[in-house]
Amino acid sequence: MTAFTAQRTGTAFVPSPALRGAALSAGAIIALASAEGGFFPSSWRVGAVALGALACVHALWVPVRRTTTAIPLFAPLVAFGLLSVASAAWSASPSASFLDAQRTLLYVAALASFALAGEGLVAGVVVGAGAIGVWALATRLVHGTTVDPFEGRLLTGPLGYANGLGALAAIGIAVCVAAALARRNVRLALPLAVLVPTLVLTESRGAEAAAVVGCVVGAAVAARRPSVAGAVLGVSTALLTTLYLWTPAAAGDRVSYWSGARETALAHPLGGSGAGTFGIVHNGWPYARDAHSLYLQAVSELGVPGLLLLVAFVTFPLVLAIRRGLAAPAAGLAVFALHAGVDWDWQLPAVTVAALALMAAAARPTRSG
Repeated sequence: MTAFTAQRTGTAFVPSPALRGAALSAGAIIALASAEGGFFPSSWRVGAVALGALACVHALWVPVRRTTTAIPLFAPLVAFGLLSVASAAWSASPSASFLDAQRTLLYVAALASFALAGEGLVAGVVVGAGAIGVWALATRLVHGTTVDPFEGRLLTGPLGYANGLGALAAIGIAVCVAAALARRNVRLALPLAVLVPTLVLTESRGAEAAAVVGCVVGAAVAARRPSVAGAVLGVSTALLTTLYLWTPAAAGDRVSYWSGARETALAHPLGGSGAGTFGIVHNGWPYARDAHSLYLQAVSELGVPGLLLLVAFVTFPLVLAIRRGLAAPAAGLAVFALHAGVDWDWQLPAVTVAALALMAAAARPTRSG
């Protein structure tokens, strides 16, 4: 009996832990993606309550295994949320800061739910990303190419944002490639038949580049070459940092967004302008609520402390996955870490929740733990 089969108990069939975990992560991704990527606050509240309730039920139903990895996994995210709330004291808009903290609450609830589930999360990420890809491609086939006032003819799917859909597809692609290489099973790459055309039709250059890096990292981990994976990530980080400091004109509107974020960070290095205030401080850009970079927006809104907390939060599970030889989580997390640096994935919970599931998979306790 495989890990994903149901187990018979008396007259009832109880899903295996792996099947429950896969359903949880896939369901969370699909539900948030169907609500315009989870962009609006109503999705944060409903999602936080639902995932928090599932975490509580799971904790009561199944004995919780103790693990020392839980503290460094949760601590930066919780601290980031508390800092977001505290920033209301000096924020350019206290109400915006309180509101922004609700999104972080959703992420804490999601991470707790995934960490308690433990098994099947990686498969659920692929199922969730693949399902959204099928949805987007089917919509294109049925309704044809439509012209969106903001996205043009790009494939956006239910998320409504081409780069967000591209990021989700890129995570799925990297996970599939890494899993197929690690287990030497070509069937694990079958979802690429949906995920690759989805990514291509979004025409997201950032997602395509991140997918390539993620696949290379996953291949290196699968080949038990962690030093190669680390080197690839090191070079990618250096290139991203260079891009922040000397943004080329080819980056389009990001030249202005990133410049504005840098200016605010330099003016308020310790506290920033307050969580959720980028679009308020820089109100001259009516269509840009966000800095299109998780890291620059963090340092702009919450200063250096906020940036350090986010870097720790993103980096720890990625390094852990590489050290443990977990190719699929490492590949997907590499995609998220890089793409979130050039777009507003943090503001699209459908994308971030996929990464949270991979983080929980990377930190899953070992059998001896």
